[in-house]
Amino acid sequence: MAFFMNRDKTIAVLLVLIILFKLADLYVDFANHVSDHHIIQEIILILLSAGIFVFLTRDIAKRSKQAQVLDQQLKISKAQSETLSKKVIETKAQFFSAIEEQFTQWELTTTEKEVAILLVKGLSNFEIAEVRGKSEKTISHQASSVYKKASVTGRHELAALFFEELIN
Repeated sequence: MAFFMNRDKTIAVLLVLIILFKLADLYVDFANHVSDHHIIQEIILILLSAGIFVFLTRDIAKRSKQAQVLDQQLKISKAQSETLSKKVIETKAQFFSAIEEQFTQWELTTTEKEVAILLVKGLSNFEIAEVRGKSEKTISHQASSVYKKASVTGRHELAALFFEELIN
């Protein structure tokens, strides 16, 4: 935006110079009694240049004001985004705290808690095995233990226990 403003201001200055030179030329033409036809052409060029100058300066002022409004809106959006980010972080912490509390009530072991959180996040047994460096069969047994202690039949019911609370 600054590039266009500087370019526009340069054009405006050049238009002022053209107008000044044309006015000086008009004065010389009057002094030398040049034909009316030529003087009318010069006056028309001066008026056109002045009109373009006025249009350009108004356009520069309008765009400058729009830029200020956009800058203000950007600052407001940034502040809202930061507030929202803080709320999301707080909500996430509360959510995982609630999950941890529920895991404790179910009396899950540390390993089962780790597996359960990965199940709630949507990882498959294979993916959990890869992340934890265990066999898929071991993870399957640990997941079964989690499901039994949570009184659910699988990962979807386990996740639903937590996400239904968010919706209600």
